[in-house]
Amino acid sequence: MAEAIYVYHSANDFLLNHTIEEKVKEFKVDPFNILKYDLLENPSDDILEDLQTVSFFAEKKVIVIRNLQEIEKEPESVLKSWVSYFQKPNPDVILIIVLSELLPETSVIGGALFKYAFIEKIKDMDRKEYPDFIKNMFKKFQYTISDDAVESLLERTNLDFSLINQEAEKLMLFAYDTKEINEKAVLLLVSRNLEENIFELTNALLSKNQTKTIEIFYDLVARNEDPLRILNNIVGKVRELMHTKLLIDKGYRQDQIAEHFHMKSGRAFYLVKNAQAISFAILENHLKKLSKLDYDIKSGKIDKKLGLELYLLGA
Repeated sequence: MAEAIYVYHSANDFLLNHTIEEKVKEFKVDPFNILKYDLLENPSDDILEDLQTVSFFAEKKVIVIRNLQEIEKEPESVLKSWVSYFQKPNPDVILIIVLSELLPETSVIGGALFKYAFIEKIKDMDRKEYPDFIKNMFKKFQYTISDDAVESLLERTNLDFSLINQEAEKLMLFAYDTKEINEKAVLLLVSRNLEENIFELTNALLSKNQTKTIEIFYDLVARNEDPLRILNNIVGKVRELMHTKLLIDKGYRQDQIAEHFHMKSGRAFYLVKNAQAISFAILENHLKKLSKLDYDIKSGKIDKKLGLELYLLGA
């Protein structure tokens, strides 16, 4: 009865939740008959009882369960009850199981799911898929967003869907009357955190975009960021790029680099792209000069703000 039990798994919470929301809509079930449980909070006996209960008004009901892996800690009798349910599910219930990681087929519950459920992994999107996804996300609420606004939003959120969703709410509230979102609105409302600013500053520095480099530096200083902290973060980004180039030379793919650095695939996309655009020798030269500047600042030879400003102007 695979059509009665669905398992969706992904490490990307936003895309996973989005998929579940869209799937639930497909069934066109009254909201009263959509029930959500979390085994970190709800007893498994209560959930089993609800699974076996006939829905109201002779409609089907949808039950969404999270953290099913917690069942593995239950007594054997409880595990058998769940396996029995998977073998013969209630025809009035559509069960959707949401997991960050698929249970191993060698486990009792995992083995039963592999045998009786429809299983789908929700993959991260490619960078080129993001713009259309974001446009459709706004379109659902009758809003339009320009291409340059989409690109600015992606840049400032580092392709983090949770952050994109959060910022989208602000943008829609801002453009409530016109229902049109442009780049100016994104630049006004969506701020960068220190890491994103340093990432862009380092890219501008390495691409010799002096105007943008100094603009970001002055903006950070105006927000009372310590110049020495900015310097240390730039050094960290340069080292990260050098490390990435070495991994690329060893044949690492983007997904493997993302896993190596424990970062999101969107962030890894930019990291790989930037690493491929510059030589190892240039990165090494910057690292040597930045290390010397760090020494000169800490030994009192030069003021930290002046020293970093002069370096950025002369790089």
